[in-house]
Amino acid sequence: MLNEFFSIHARMISKISLNFKRHLYEIINWDQRMIIITGARGTGKTTLVLQHYLETYNDIKKCLYISADNPLVLKTGIYNTASEYFKYHGDCLIIDEVHKQKDWSLEVKALYDAYPDKKFIILGSSTLNILYEKGDLSRRCVKYSLQPLSFREYLELKYQKQLHGFSFSQILSDHTSICGKLISQFKTILGDFNNFLMSGSYPFFLNFSQNEYFDILSNVLDKVIYEDISTLKSLKSFSSLKLKKLLAFIAMSKIPLFNIESLKVEIGVSKDTLYEYFNLLDRAEIVKIIRTKSRSPRVFKNSKILFKSPNIYYAVAFESWKNDVDRGNIRESFFASQIEGAYPLFSSMKTDFILIDGERRIEIEVGGKSKKRKQIRNLKDAYVFKDGIEIGFESSIPLYLAGFLTCL
Repeated sequence: MLNEFFSIHARMISKISLNFKRHLYEIINWDQRMIIITGARGTGKTTLVLQHYLETYNDIKKCLYISADNPLVLKTGIYNTASEYFKYHGDCLIIDEVHKQKDWSLEVKALYDAYPDKKFIILGSSTLNILYEKGDLSRRCVKYSLQPLSFREYLELKYQKQLHGFSFSQILSDHTSICGKLISQFKTILGDFNNFLMSGSYPFFLNFSQNEYFDILSNVLDKVIYEDISTLKSLKSFSSLKLKKLLAFIAMSKIPLFNIESLKVEIGVSKDTLYEYFNLLDRAEIVKIIRTKSRSPRVFKNSKILFKSPNIYYAVAFESWKNDVDRGNIRESFFASQIEGAYPLFSSMKTDFILIDGERRIEIEVGGKSKKRKQIRNLKDAYVFKDGIEIGFESSIPLYLAGFLTCL
């Protein structure tokens, strides 16, 4: 059995390059005994941890990669598979697709307790399965989330360059200088930005045409709906067709604020079921629900519901309605996706967003290059992020620059 896993491991490693690493790589504390990394399918979790293997171990007798959806693991179980490896070898075990194994958290918990000198790196496609598991791993692990690519990472991967990131306060105060340096490096940065918005959020953009990219992303969404969400035992009144209808509604909506009463009629479900659908899509990392600062997490009034990546709008709308996707939603989805994990972001009653940076409460308006400052004129700390401009002035900032934020 181990020889088969060794062969699979060797084939996986042969495809891994160290030329580009996701920025999360440097943030993860690899010394922890148990690390759980979640994230949407296609974000590069497997590549990330195998890069760590190459740099830290590079020896199959010290660290082994297995996938929980391998038939041998499904038959034998995670615990027994790991025990067999640890009899002869091993300092660390990488377990991919962990959510494919029933009651995986109980087996992982048992492994953690039975082998106190071993390390474990666990990968799951989303927080869905982590949240609903029986085993309490919260005191035993450190959890990280790998987001879709930032615009900065997209440029680094496409052009094989290393680029600096900036804090939000640096962007606000020094955006003119930063943009000047960027446009000297990237002569078609607005063209690159448009390509990123359509088909650049996931690392596999390098290997496929735009149409193929949309097909792959559509398949990823189907896997989340039909495999990840549909297998949750706690989900009631689930209909994959209605959930896909909801995705189409989000993709084609002209505004990201929805009237729940009318939408429940449109989709054909109760209000409670509609709330459940939105929460599941949020946990599955397909949508991002941005609530007002004063609202309870259970309240949707005045919340913005955006796709986690602007690419999803085009993937859902492709082929028939691709040209009808609202550019305003694309811009707001991009801005929210780049802020994810770096700063608290809320829906605003005065502008598009409120961003919290320490003691600062910053009002943010997102729009096209002709967007005026009218909405922020009388606000104390407010800025407009504009699409379609290479360089800004005073409180007007190029939208693409939000893609250069560093994670805190």
